[in-house]
Amino acid sequence: MANKSKIFKEYMGAIKNYCVQNGLSFDKLRASPYCYGKFDGIDDLIFLYDDPTKGDPPWILDDTPSPALLEIYLENGSLRFVQTDITRKYLSADEDRAKERTAAKRTPIREPALA
Repeated sequence: MANKSKIFKEYMGAIKNYCVQNGLSFDKLRASPYCYGKFDGIDDLIFLYDDPTKGDPPWILDDTPSPALLEIYLENGSLRFVQTDITRKYLSADEDRAKERTAAKRTPIREPALA
């Protein structure tokens, strides 16, 4: 979890609201790797794509950077969110709702008896 980031600590509620309003899964976001810091006086929090096929880290490598899932910048006391080309693909909340649905019951198919 990005709990060490100033942005996440102080604005967790606003980040969660942003996710809900934009159909993103806050739980997936929290579980994603991240980096944070300050660049040109602006605090940032960047959530990164975690390739589950790569296993435990070393999927975050200096020579092969992970693509950004969601970028959050703190500018003059306000958050600015930047979605990337893969934000919806990996953070969509719709997939969560689909998993929660119960499977449809199917009528068993009767095969004709062989003579």
